[in-house]
Amino acid sequence: MGTMWNPDLDAYTGPKYLRLFEAIEAAINRGELASGVKLPPQRRLADNVGFTIGTVTRAYALAERQGLVEARVGAGTYVKPQFKSQGSQQQANFATCQQPLTNQISALSDALSQLAKDPHKLSVLLGYHPNPLPEQQFAFHQWLSTRGIIQSSEDLLFTHGAQQGIYVTLNGLLKPGDTLLHEANCYPGIRLAAQQLGINSLGVPLTHDGLDLDALAQLIIEHRPKIIYLTLNNQNPTCIQYSDAQRETLLDLAQQHDFYILEDDVNYCLPGEWKAPLWNLALSRKSKDSPQRVIYLSSLSKLFSGGLRQGFLLIPEPLRPKIKLALHSQCWMISPLNIELATRLISSKSLMGDRENLIAHRQKMGFEMSERLGLKHRWRGLNGWLQLKSPVKAHHVVTALASSGILIRNGDDFDNHDNYIRLSIGGASSNAEFETSLLEIESCIVNLTQNAYSVM
Repeated sequence: MGTMWNPDLDAYTGPKYLRLFEAIEAAINRGELASGVKLPPQRRLADNVGFTIGTVTRAYALAERQGLVEARVGAGTYVKPQFKSQGSQQQANFATCQQPLTNQISALSDALSQLAKDPHKLSVLLGYHPNPLPEQQFAFHQWLSTRGIIQSSEDLLFTHGAQQGIYVTLNGLLKPGDTLLHEANCYPGIRLAAQQLGINSLGVPLTHDGLDLDALAQLIIEHRPKIIYLTLNNQNPTCIQYSDAQRETLLDLAQQHDFYILEDDVNYCLPGEWKAPLWNLALSRKSKDSPQRVIYLSSLSKLFSGGLRQGFLLIPEPLRPKIKLALHSQCWMISPLNIELATRLISSKSLMGDRENLIAHRQKMGFEMSERLGLKHRWRGLNGWLQLKSPVKAHHVVTALASSGILIRNGDDFDNHDNYIRLSIGGASSNAEFETSLLEIESCIVNLTQNAYSVM
């Protein structure tokens, strides 16, 4: 049976090797390719589907790296016996904001292979380095410059992910009892860090284009915050992007009331959605009497993968000693080996691969679903923010979908109690799974709506 398998690839989009990989994965999930079955020889399958043998080799290699199949020398490629199709019990993850898995495994494998062939570099990386290697810092400086972020190598401080960047900034600049302001509905990690450090944290209400500036002005007068934490490009979870007028006003307030803005730019945006950070605008205003008032924070987690814990800060010169001291109090150094892998990835053309088109396609499908349902919604980057209509409740949708193996976020998770759900479009393991799951989400909302109105 295995040698006769001939996939229909019309249902899949994207690069040819990825389409073939997704067809293999789907066939295994359906039981069409059972455990222990031999896949067709690569040359025969290449002839059948009209691909080059190199494309088939690449698809088989990806399936092997994903643990779906195993290649046996001289015998062919077989579905791994231990792989079990879980059917409806398999979870489709729309709850975690992450990049779709496309070329990351092959890109990281290539970076590791290149590094393995450079024993001198490895010997350097295996030593203690309290400060980053100059060539690594310069590589990140160049990469950020190509993205339009104005900075020098000296501004840059590496961290083990953006969460550590948040923690060391608060730890270095605030003391117990100080006040931190943040968006009322925001990433929970900022509140957790503040609580751990004994810092008072208060939420500022949001509008369609940023903060409620009247509420912000009142909170500033009442609490005299030292830092305001903001996600200006793609607010999590609401997908709001701050307007230019908001950004100008925030800098005016920071200068007038002597606080710093911690700008978290970790949340991914498609190229057409992204704006140059507030850090740039603050630099253009910098003078002897008007110091830089923005600390910029980002990472590769939402750009490449969550497992690559490579965060970084851009820090105004007067603040660097305190934040660096806070960092070294947590860890003697940021792993130079990890930074080297990140450096090789950002220096290659394979950092994003074909993901931008894939994300845009999935985002469009989510938008169209929201329109069909007649819901208030906003989509940006990897997230969608949808307000359900009464009498359907967000927690009912979350629970019903979880029982079907689909995970989504309730707005309550972000202290928003206005009946919202957040859908993240990167966690589905294939386009086929994404499209099927999205239809199930739509059907679930429709069914709950009809059942709610049918109760007498």
